[in-house]
Amino acid sequence: MGFHKRYINDNQVIDIFEEQGYQGIVDWYTKGVDAIITSGDLSEHVYDILYLDLLTSTEKQTKISKLISQAFQKKRKN
Repeated sequence: MGFHKRYINDNQVIDIFEEQGYQGIVDWYTKGVDAIITSGDLSEHVYDILYLDLLTSTEKQTKISKLISQAFQKKRKN
């Protein structure tokens, strides 16, 4: 049995969200992985929100969707 690490960067988060939506993000961070290594502010913030027990599922979805949308707009400008 192996130990599955997943490296997640900001561009991956934006691309997955564009292609698969919020559920794709949740799956990428939670399914089939034992450890997550983030690279970038966006990927780290998404991780923090997903694993924060103080928020409801709806609040998590709203916050994450807003963060990714803002990052996507910023990326498009550059």
